[in-house]
Amino acid sequence: MTGHRNRQTIVTLAGIALLASLLSERANALPSDPCNPVARPSAIGDGSMSVFLPNKSAQRGWQRQGGTIEITVNSPKTPPKANIFVCFRWKLSDPNAAVDEKYKKFTPSPSVSGSVPSDKPAGPLTITASVPTALPDTPTSPRVGNASRPVGIYALNNQFPIADVRVLLYGDGDVPALDLSAPFGVIGADAYCDMPLTGTNADSGIGSIGDHKRWQPVDGEFVFTVKANRVIPPNAPVLICFRWKLDNGDPRSFYDSGPTRILDRQPQSIKIAATVLPIADVPSWWPANTKDKTIEPRVGAYAIPFIGLVPLADARILIVDSDGTPVVDVLTTVGITNLVFAGILTVLTLFLAFYILLSVCRTRLDPPPKCSALLCTITTRRGYASLSQFQIILWTFVVIASAVYVMALSGDLISITSGTLVLLGISGSALVISKAKSESEAATAPQPVDPVVAAAAADIAEARAMDLQKVADDAVGAKKEDAISAVTEAKALAAAARAKAVAAEAVAEATKKRKEAVAAPTDKALEAEAKAAEDKAATARKDALVKEDLARKATRQRHPTWSDLVMEEVQGRELDVTRVQMLYFTLVTAAFVLLTVITSYAIPIIPEGFLILMGISNSVYVGSKFANNPNAK
Repeated sequence: MTGHRNRQTIVTLAGIALLASLLSERANALPSDPCNPVARPSAIGDGSMSVFLPNKSAQRGWQRQGGTIEITVNSPKTPPKANIFVCFRWKLSDPNAAVDEKYKKFTPSPSVSGSVPSDKPAGPLTITASVPTALPDTPTSPRVGNASRPVGIYALNNQFPIADVRVLLYGDGDVPALDLSAPFGVIGADAYCDMPLTGTNADSGIGSIGDHKRWQPVDGEFVFTVKANRVIPPNAPVLICFRWKLDNGDPRSFYDSGPTRILDRQPQSIKIAATVLPIADVPSWWPANTKDKTIEPRVGAYAIPFIGLVPLADARILIVDSDGTPVVDVLTTVGITNLVFAGILTVLTLFLAFYILLSVCRTRLDPPPKCSALLCTITTRRGYASLSQFQIILWTFVVIASAVYVMALSGDLISITSGTLVLLGISGSALVISKAKSESEAATAPQPVDPVVAAAAADIAEARAMDLQKVADDAVGAKKEDAISAVTEAKALAAAARAKAVAAEAVAEATKKRKEAVAAPTDKALEAEAKAAEDKAATARKDALVKEDLARKATRQRHPTWSDLVMEEVQGRELDVTRVQMLYFTLVTAAFVLLTVITSYAIPIIPEGFLILMGISNSVYVGSKFANNPNAK
């Protein structure tokens, strides 16, 4: 019996010991979610803490997700050998609002370092922790409003959202012995463009925009020059960001630029080219146009106000060090132009210039030729389309269109490239030389006409008139009127040719008689015959001039055709390969210039090979005009 009681006592004592052990383990156990304990500590506000960046200015006040922060805790109730937890949660303007549960809970830091000595600490406790990347989506700014996310608390000017940084120290048990919190800014791990502004350019450098590119369209390229007050790290990344510049309202976020190029890098300066990508959240140009009246209207700033043309944008130039801290952070203003606006302005300018030119041309030619407007502007007095005039007109309008288009996109006067000026000079020289040759031929005294040749030409003209008369006799309808006009012209030309032949024969006879009279100066009869022959020749020449004038009046006006640009009158119309070469090279070069202007928004530098090509083709064209007969146009 006694042995049985002893065994019961032993079992009872063992159970009590096991229960005590279990109770002790429970007392020392941590909660399953230390960042969100069920029980609140009695020392929740007993102490203070501050958050700052390691080795950085405490004025920055923010860190990226994944970055490191340092926390200093001062409290008389710091338990020895405490377990330390650092947790984060977005700070909301209305914590009691019905929001997603994920915004109510704290997220633990993935990395915490720091320990409490076994004895009572004599000084403040320093803790290093990393900002978790698993935080919920950033809460919306109070000035923007977004129904899908709760409204957060932001720093001044809505630069960055604020989070609660919570430090919990656990001793024995699942109730924290100390629970402190402090606000601190948190931004995305890759939020370089949207990192808070430094607030001043004096400490970070001066940024300026390149010459002749104050405005650019989407997909255009700006050139920025930044001069810093300190040495720029050689491998520091450079970022260019854009957002709309507003006269009123929240400018919203910055957006990354397109591809960037480093054009020049010096120890304290850098030159960068950046492409503009489409910027979202386009503001209104007039407050009355704002659709959503529940939030502050966003009214944009414009380079051409009142009509809302060329909206302005903030261009932010960032150069950051290895841990993402800005070395250079400057703002400058740029204009975002519109390709449609530039195109319309260019077309209107070309239309006005061409209309003025066409009006002058139609006034000069009386009666106006029956041809297209463009052919009219390059028609000579003889009714032919001039290739040299076509070339200089083409280059003039190419330069006008390029200049207006680029200036409308860049917002500044542009420099015409030397190659473009050379092309204008080449085409102008070809025109001047061609005109000089034509005027010289017109001023040259006509050569004596051979009577035999003149008679043959008259026979041919009369035969042609007879052939045309037969055609007119057989013609009917609308063709008959045109055929009768052709006969009238042919008869007038035949009469002029016959009068010219008669005059040529009379001149030849008078020349012969004068030679005979000179050979026998004492022979009065020969002198009288010579005098009579000269009078007859003078009368015949006058009659020929009258007939030529009548033929000129009867001659129907020639209407230019596009084939005139490549045809030459050398014993009849024939294809002139020198004209073909010059025309094709001109069109190819003009197309190259226009396509480059359209795609690059700048007047290109003409390659030297193109200039040589154009010079050779124009020289060959001018040389061929001197080689051809004087009647060539």
